[in-house]
Amino acid sequence: MNSKLTGIAIAAAIAAVLALVYGPSADGGAPESVAIAAASAPAQRSLESYMHIDASPVADAAPLPLTLAQRLERLAASGRPEDASAAYNLLDDCISFETEGRLPALEFELGREMTADEKAAQRQLCAGLTQRQREDRLGYLATAAKAGVPGAATLFLSEGPFGDRSALRNRPDDPLVQAWKRQAIAQLTAQADEAELTSVTTLMMAYLRDGEVVLKDAPQAYGYLLALRLVYDEILAPGVTNPYQDEYWHWLQNELTPEQQATARAKAQAIAAKYRQHAGRAAHG
Repeated sequence: MNSKLTGIAIAAAIAAVLALVYGPSADGGAPESVAIAAASAPAQRSLESYMHIDASPVADAAPLPLTLAQRLERLAASGRPEDASAAYNLLDDCISFETEGRLPALEFELGREMTADEKAAQRQLCAGLTQRQREDRLGYLATAAKAGVPGAATLFLSEGPFGDRSALRNRPDDPLVQAWKRQAIAQLTAQADEAELTSVTTLMMAYLRDGEVVLKDAPQAYGYLLALRLVYDEILAPGVTNPYQDEYWHWLQNELTPEQQATARAKAQAIAAKYRQHAGRAAHG
């Protein structure tokens, strides 16, 4: 199964992060750059690969569909962080399907609504969802985030402390909540330093103003902004406007001293260099 996160899932997670870190009283929506940043997310998952994970064709007979428990068992047995992320996605999709009767992220990828047969297959798969599996969902995500699976650190933050987003408002001084916040930011920072763009975007947006997870830190936000500008200057097609250029963000630069700007620039260049390093390695297999 392709366990990589879809672009719309990343955009939705970042939107959830913004609501989480700024709280319900935050004014206005996220800048357009948040949605554009989703373009950096990994490749899509197809419905076929999702519904037939690890199923091998049998001559002259259609393979029996694996149950949810069987799929989770296979993913867990591999010991791979990417498969832990896939297990989280599998369970998260079932919970989403229970609520909405469809998979919005998948429909976005397909460019159409799910068919009746597709919904029936998904309903059959998720019918076996147990309470234990619901409880295991965040454990899979924590494993993926700790191991640096792309996008997992942002999803970890968007879920809130132990799956309870209200804990940041209702129990801000709880040592467990404080520890969760430190873990969430540490994971994002480590991934941002490795030029994982969803983490870079998440931290940039989080540090723009005071929130429930971090306080405003303009130098940090500007460093991540510059990193995104440098990377997108290289990956955007000719003629496409870079959403991170000064025309849109000069007000942030104006909040910094020359020394702070220089520090932010050095940080951004290091992240951009790391991105080029990863891109070159991928290009050469």
